Amino acid sequence: MLISATTKLYYQNPYWRECTATVLHQVTDEFQKNWVAFDQTIFYPTGGGQPHDTGYIGQHKVLDVEEREGVVWHHIESPLTSDQKQIQMSIDWDRRFDHMQQHAGQHILSAAFADEYRASTIGFHLGQETCTIDLDIKELSEEMAKEVEAYANQIVFENRDIIARFVHEEELEKYPLRKKPTVEEDIRLVIIPDFDYNPCGGTHPNRTGEVGPILILQWEKHKGHIRLEFTVGKRTVERLHHKHALLRQVSRLLQTNEAGLQEAVLRLQAEQKELADELLQVKEALFSHEKDMLIRQAEQLDDRMLITQRYEERPLSELQKIAQLITGQEANAIVLLITGGAKQQFVCACGKEADVEMNTWVKRILPRVEGKGGGNALIAQGGAASPYNPDQIHTYAREELQALLEK
Repeated sequence: MLISATTKLYYQNPYWRECTATVLHQVTDEFQKNWVAFDQTIFYPTGGGQPHDTGYIGQHKVLDVEEREGVVWHHIESPLTSDQKQIQMSIDWDRRFDHMQQHAGQHILSAAFADEYRASTIGFHLGQETCTIDLDIKELSEEMAKEVEAYANQIVFENRDIIARFVHEEELEKYPLRKKPTVEEDIRLVIIPDFDYNPCGGTHPNRTGEVGPILILQWEKHKGHIRLEFTVGKRTVERLHHKHALLRQVSRLLQTNEAGLQEAVLRLQAEQKELADELLQVKEALFSHEKDMLIRQAEQLDDRMLITQRYEERPLSELQKIAQLITGQEANAIVLLITGGAKQQFVCACGKEADVEMNTWVKRILPRVEGKGGGNALIAQGGAASPYNPDQIHTYAREELQALLEK
């Protein structure tokens, strides 16, 4: 099937939002997706790190746009009728202009990094909320990022021209390109005079002032390079509005102004630590009291002390703490503490003179309750399957302990 290459109106004028196009071909692929090709289009296809446009062709929503061998194919939600030869198409302008801002902002930020620190951009991703570039640089400091961000925004504020043009391969030597083109034909350069010369097939605004503010958010090491996250234009404004609203809300909650937020947060942290220390002391006293109570209720098992207790619902960490307090005081004690609730769990612990291995005991219990667990000779724990309640776990554990002691 031979179809003429599509006239790409988005290269003639990226600000065109509507046009009329003639249907050339329509197909349904193996996934039952409807694809249409036209003589011309304003819909930008996915490519060069920039996502495709969306919008409408007639009343049909455009879901995806791809270019194959010079033909731009449009995936629409339902097929066109046979009588639809010429049809109106319109793009989602907010999405297009956002992509124009992000893409041009990436060019400016990458050029600024190249100028300031000879850091080449080796990867670019235009996401739904933020963008990232991968920089061929080992380290990036706050001071370096701040300097580059200021430089990039200075280029924006100067409202320089952004020129996009197709050139022949032999013309490339006239330009100080930031990177080599990946194609040999239809080479398109995006130029910010005396600043950046970059092969690119994306859409961009006509002037840097339209790009809007560039904001570096954060960065991290990634595969030996630096992956940097940023926003551009309207996205930056929206992010700053959100953060400012959040600051106002937090300021009201802490009954201070923005200047006093850090001091208020530090004060809250100090108060929280003080309360946590007090709570820990209270818990330690309660655990000690509970330990003494359980020891008084212990039963004798030969020359050992056996302590068992079932709880309706209690954190496993607390059971471990109480068991360790008991066995730390009573060297011949054997302890079995069980908790129910959302999880059926148990702790087995013993003193150094009890002469029983807790991990062995737990291994004998687990098959009977379809559970998992482990530990060491002095303390071990396990969890039972949901059908088993604390009473059943207690019964099976007592039986296995008795069998273990009789060996």
